[in-house]
Amino acid sequence: KGSNRRDKMILFDGCSWAKGNDLEKRRRDRWSTIVSDHLESEHVNLAQGGKCNDGILRTSIEYCENNKVDLAVIQFTLVNRREILHYNNENYYHRLSINNKDDPSRSYFKYLNTLEDDVSNFYKNKFLLEYYFKTNNIRYYFVQLNRRDALANGSKEPCSWQVLSDAKPLTCLHDIIGHDKSASPYYDYPTGGTHPNARGHRKIADHIIENV
Repeated sequence: KGSNRRDKMILFDGCSWAKGNDLEKRRRDRWSTIVSDHLESEHVNLAQGGKCNDGILRTSIEYCENNKVDLAVIQFTLVNRREILHYNNENYYHRLSINNKDDPSRSYFKYLNTLEDDVSNFYKNKFLLEYYFKTNNIRYYFVQLNRRDALANGSKEPCSWQVLSDAKPLTCLHDIIGHDKSASPYYDYPTGGTHPNARGHRKIADHIIENV
């Protein structure tokens, strides 16, 4: 692109929506590539399918502690995804998901999980990451994944994100490309999965570019 292309680094983190699941040419068409190409910057994408907000906070800070980052674009995911540190020979982080059938996930969602705790945990992750970026002079932009059909802990009511009156609401990806996957041109549903198609990633990238 130009002689100054590689002197800036953009960090992207999130779940499958930032990773580019269901894209035929993922690395080329996902929004992290489109944004970094437009800004003529190098980038790294730490997103993983099924990643939780705990993990997004953890891996974003870990990367910034060991690498120079000029801009971070963070996509927060569903609030009822969590992780715990599992102590064994490897000491790995175990993901707790309502869709997982393993014993830790079953027990957690049966006995411990509440919507209030999920929302509080989201704000903890958001505020900690925001504080980290501010104190380290890293520019940042946050978006969130908040499906209207994603219900937490068997609740019959959609997740309420705006629980703090002084908290600025984050832009929801579904508000950018539409909530109805069957009607929006930014999905290939039902033939191609439930994630944004290449046009959807372009639409999200345009929103990010406009705001950063």
